[in-house]
Amino acid sequence: MTSKVADGPVDRTVPWRQPAESARIVAVAFQFLTRLPVPQIPVVDGDLRRATAAFPLVGLVVGAAVVAVRAAGEPLLGVVPATILAVAAAVAVTGAFHEDGLADTFDGLWGGWTPERRVEIMRDSRLGTYGAAALLFAISLQVSLLAALDLTTFARAVVAGHVLGRASVLVAVRWLPPYHDRGSGAQVADPLGPVGSTVAAVTTGAVLAVSFGIWAPVPVLAGLLALAALRRAARRRIGGLTGDILGAGQQLVLLTTLASAVALADHLA
Repeated sequence: MTSKVADGPVDRTVPWRQPAESARIVAVAFQFLTRLPVPQIPVVDGDLRRATAAFPLVGLVVGAAVVAVRAAGEPLLGVVPATILAVAAAVAVTGAFHEDGLADTFDGLWGGWTPERRVEIMRDSRLGTYGAAALLFAISLQVSLLAALDLTTFARAVVAGHVLGRASVLVAVRWLPPYHDRGSGAQVADPLGPVGSTVAAVTTGAVLAVSFGIWAPVPVLAGLLALAALRRAARRRIGGLTGDILGAGQQLVLLTTLASAVALADHLA
């Protein structure tokens, strides 16, 4: 997704403008991560990095949309068809943004012989064998995991998964430097300030506490293990982070969170 860069600097120092500035940054996050009808606003340097504070909030909204589709479809179609439609709703709301990153990552990291060739493959819009297999696995696993859950546990798993998946971006950018000084990976790689970090942490922590209760450390640990494996592969094969790898991380953390919910279903009911 491309963003329009404003011609001049934006004054963020005037106190009375802070609420409006915060709302603008939230809109940048939704504009970047979803296809929801938010106002298309100009984006200046640093906005995408600052918008990562609102990424968990975006996950909360996407998760709520997924739950709404399952709740509406289940009485009419049954659990499995409603679950398929719910997973499809997440893809539609985000424009398959993260799924594209997952496919490109697997195509690139395992489809080339040199770091340069692997990144070139990742930037290619065509879908390869590794990417197709990864997409099939990820979507099939989502449906199979979620179809096993009642609506209440489904809601907890989905909302927590989408929130934690997007919060994973803030961890990934601290674990690995960007491969290149351009692209979405580089734009979000600079450290987030204390206020933004607190906002993201509080949003994520609150959702996990409501969804998993005392079991909240389980999906966090599972997600960190998935990110660590992805980090190791990215470091060995291309030596850095790209936007596609961030998308792949979101998908992996989503899957590990859903798997954690299934494993803990009896404790979450």
